[in-house]
Amino acid sequence: MKHVASASTRSVIIIRWLARIIGILSVAVVLFLMVAESVEKGRIAIDSERIPMTALGFLAFIGLIIAWKWEGLGGAMALGGLIAFNILAPASEGGTFVVTGLYGLPALLFVFCWWQTRKRLKPKAT
Repeated sequence: MKHVASASTRSVIIIRWLARIIGILSVAVVLFLMVAESVEKGRIAIDSERIPMTALGFLAFIGLIIAWKWEGLGGAMALGGLIAFNILAPASEGGTFVVTGLYGLPALLFVFCWWQTRKRLKPKAT
């Protein structure tokens, strides 16, 4: 018998792939910027006062990669890193908007897919 996916299952699959595509593009943009900066300056320069923000941005970066396998864990890592990044980052820096925009949407979509899948897999109480 052929299994027909429900409309909600199909929408989760579409959102999952949308999150993956946006996540890949986000990771690629950041990698490109890092390579471009290292070529221009000969190294990647991080000021000592920016190390915590860089680490939190990296946590979000890694979270998007992990979310391919474990949506809940990776999405939560990315969102947690972004929230902490935005708390620590001065509001005047344009980088906060870029990092939040690049990582925020796919992180939210991954968490949404995890939540929807988790709800569907929960055993029904009788």
